[in-house]
Amino acid sequence: MAQSASTSGAHALVFGASGLAGWGVVDQLLSNYPAQGTFSRVTALINRPFSLADSYWPGASLSRPELQLVSHVNLLKGSIEDLTAFLKREIGDIGNVTHAFYFAYKQEQEMDLETKVNREMIERAIGALDALSPNLKFVAFPSGTRGYGIHIPGGVFKAPFKESMGRLPEPIASNVFCFAHQDALEEMSKGREWTWCEVRPDAIIGFVPNGSTFNLLAHWATYLSLYALVEGKGAKVPFPGTGKGYNALFNDASADIIAKFSIWASLHPKKCGGGQLFNIADQARPSRMSERWPGIAKYFGLEGVSPDVDGKDALKPGEYIEKHKQVLEKWGGKGSRVFKAEALDEYGYHYTFDRHMSVEKARKAGFEEEIEPETSWFKAFDRLRLAGMIPGQYDI
Repeated sequence: MAQSASTSGAHALVFGASGLAGWGVVDQLLSNYPAQGTFSRVTALINRPFSLADSYWPGASLSRPELQLVSHVNLLKGSIEDLTAFLKREIGDIGNVTHAFYFAYKQEQEMDLETKVNREMIERAIGALDALSPNLKFVAFPSGTRGYGIHIPGGVFKAPFKESMGRLPEPIASNVFCFAHQDALEEMSKGREWTWCEVRPDAIIGFVPNGSTFNLLAHWATYLSLYALVEGKGAKVPFPGTGKGYNALFNDASADIIAKFSIWASLHPKKCGGGQLFNIADQARPSRMSERWPGIAKYFGLEGVSPDVDGKDALKPGEYIEKHKQVLEKWGGKGSRVFKAEALDEYGYHYTFDRHMSVEKARKAGFEEEIEPETSWFKAFDRLRLAGMIPGQYDI
């Protein structure tokens, strides 16, 4: 492994590094965000099989932080003491960890179980790190707009969502994992030198080389790639949803911007610590799928149009994939990892209300970066094609 550009930089530890958002944190750290030498070492922790050769992260270089990949990090089982022993054995310099990014997550069908499981996971992870890393300064974790209740039909709060709105009412709040994370970190950080914050995006726009249930962009890419293969280039593709879903306001949030803010916040503990919550998005200006859909469809050689008869008569993405799955199977590649278009089936029908967020708090803290949302989408599409996970332009 190449030596790092700086021996005095910080040491970042990333839990859940093979997930959609965690992959982005490692990618930005290895890309020397925010500046070369800020971090000298990055330790990426994963559970699922994952190799550096297939990671698509920046390669080892004298100008980049040194990367260590540690696999088989199972946060679901055992005690804090068990995990402490494992991390001490696997990471020789874990005592030098200064910044932790907790991006691990376990999906469960039952929300109360999901909350319980994820609280236990973060307690094991940060409990072990707290015992092993006396130099720890900051912990950042991401959540999502479920924290504002968008999973409840019709929503709970009225957009634009602001951090000052506080927690959801009970019993809803008890079944949303981010509030359990807040409680766990508040308790564990008492009397400690380190502090923490929560970063809250809407649906994440990004790339991960081993697929992800939560990667809506990959599901869109799979669906639209297949649509172009079956219907031909130039075909009209209606947005799968209702007119209200097509025109509801939301904020794009790329894995890049989530990672950048999480890293930036960790380097500004006085401004961002103390268990604060920050909304984050590619841009402060909200978007509608009616703005985004034509450009997304055009990337795949299609003409994106408004919902067909208010979305009632068209096949849903999952149904379309099932009907034409042999076309994808014939194409081959690594596409089976992202053939989850059914995740889109209710997207345009459930999210029929405005769910955009204010990012004023992040701006007041000093984080000004913005990314053109379509750039985020196309960058991730390009990466999916490069990884052989969706058909390339010459396959369609």
